[in-house]
Amino acid sequence: MLSTGLPSLIRSGRAWCQRRGLLLLSGLVSQLPPPPPGFDARRRLDPADYEQKKEGGYITGLPLVNYDSNTGLGFGARGYYYFDGLRSDPLFAYTPYLYRVFLQAFFTTGGMQYHWLDIDARSIRGTPLQFRGQFIFQRNIDQHYFGIGAASREPLSWSGSSQRYEQFDDYQADLDRIDDSGQTHSRYDTYRLLQPMALLSVELPLLQGLVRPLLGLGVSYSQVDDYTGETVDVGDVRAPMGPTRLFEDCQAGRIVGCEGGWNNFLRLGLSFDTRDYDPDPNRGVFIDAALDIGTGLLGSEYDWVRVMLTPRAYISVLGDWADLVFATRATLQVQSQDSPFFGMNLIPYTEEPRTGLGGLRTLRGYKQDRFVGPVMTLFNAELRWTFVRFEALEQKLAMIAVPFVDFGSVYDRLGDLSLGGWKRDQGLALRASWNLATLITFEYAFSEEDSGFYVNFNHIF
Repeated sequence: MLSTGLPSLIRSGRAWCQRRGLLLLSGLVSQLPPPPPGFDARRRLDPADYEQKKEGGYITGLPLVNYDSNTGLGFGARGYYYFDGLRSDPLFAYTPYLYRVFLQAFFTTGGMQYHWLDIDARSIRGTPLQFRGQFIFQRNIDQHYFGIGAASREPLSWSGSSQRYEQFDDYQADLDRIDDSGQTHSRYDTYRLLQPMALLSVELPLLQGLVRPLLGLGVSYSQVDDYTGETVDVGDVRAPMGPTRLFEDCQAGRIVGCEGGWNNFLRLGLSFDTRDYDPDPNRGVFIDAALDIGTGLLGSEYDWVRVMLTPRAYISVLGDWADLVFATRATLQVQSQDSPFFGMNLIPYTEEPRTGLGGLRTLRGYKQDRFVGPVMTLFNAELRWTFVRFEALEQKLAMIAVPFVDFGSVYDRLGDLSLGGWKRDQGLALRASWNLATLITFEYAFSEEDSGFYVNFNHIF
């Protein structure tokens, strides 16, 4: 990564490089062992990083505090255990770690819990095979459901009103009213979801590491609870809840999965990767494709198929003059009509599955899962400008300004794809890079319907 185009920052960046890397280059690179068989595709560590890398195992941790306009203020903690091995091991110079395990506990004021155990092995018993296991427990008392497919693209409305709403706040204000019968509709677009999930995968680097096939398994159980008929809080009072959108769609037979249950699937994936540095790329492409098959052979209560294709590109716009990166991502996902509604929002990116469309990781100016359907399209574009780099307390820090725009849409079937009906938002993010791999992000996005503000971690892609 290069420093900004500002003269003083360039000079300080060059001095930093000389102090931390270039002076070590001639002496260290020759000392690094050759890669073991099958690992020739792996990039060697930076000489300074190799010199500073710890041997054996160690524990780190950090508190988690974030804000998301969908779920409220969040608190929690995440603890890491790393095992790097010994410097005499040939893999020591070709992996950031041999094994990493982290455990997260996380709660929000909006009633969401997201607890996560993650196991990442960069080599299975000395082979190039990589293993990833994610064990997730989530509970959300405000899980969004705005309908399925093209109907969700229509202006906001509810069955008890003929009015159409352009602004989400106006829409929610009317839902919160108590009508003449004493009922409210405040939770018309939400339900309670309890969902433990396990995602397991194995990847094998091929063709000098450019191609990585993936074989995986997903196991999840979903408990779905509707608010219809329950007494709920509306401001300072309580009132019985009228029929929700989920209740109406289940009664009409428009969706599958109203009873929840087991939803297990086989995952096949393939990725093509030329990025120069995964957490914060300056250049390269990353293309991944996934095929998920839900089947009763794996104990699933639902049989379905989902296909996803996502190319990403990273372009260093000004080369050595400034650290300015144009980053884009496009996603096309198609799934069968008999997919359960509570799993239809999942986008199975091979590195990190996401949910949407809507929320921090997809359409940032709309509510989480605002648009979900059998066919989903998404396009994101960001201009990432690293405008300052500095060191503090022996930590490498940088600030990144990111204007962005997002587009997305949903359809009932593949033949309905068109350039019409796309939803758009735009906004600005400020991200702080900490020791290159950890990024903290502050993001604000707005659309014609809504807006969102987020404090979280990492680039969205």
